[in-house]
Amino acid sequence: MKTEHDRLMENPEFRRLFAIESLVAEAAESLARLMAERNVSKADLARRLNKSRAWVTQLLNGKANMTIRTLAEVAHALGAEFKLVAQDAISGVGKRRQTRRLDLQYARAALKEAEQKGTLTHEQARKRLRL
Repeated sequence: MKTEHDRLMENPEFRRLFAIESLVAEAAESLARLMAERNVSKADLARRLNKSRAWVTQLLNGKANMTIRTLAEVAHALGAEFKLVAQDAISGVGKRRQTRRLDLQYARAALKEAEQKGTLTHEQARKRLRL
């Protein structure tokens, strides 16, 4: 029996949006983990970057535009660096099984973006997620 996530992943546009949101969430989670490991608060990181605490919060929530340059700058401020590894999208899905809670979080974000772009109505998005 297919799950709601499996059905959504059949849609190429959803898979594209899901991949984007997954990477953004993974980067933000990695930064939050680095901050916790190094005992660096949002205010501390903001000072190191000469940014506002609100900007750091938005970055960690996925609201701010996190470019690769921004990611590298923040990692450097935390005394770390990122290494990017590309993998086949199809085989990567099975290898990186995520929890249902995160799947739903990414699904909601992807559907919201599709709704904003006009490719889905709000009702269609709600029906697909059964909210």
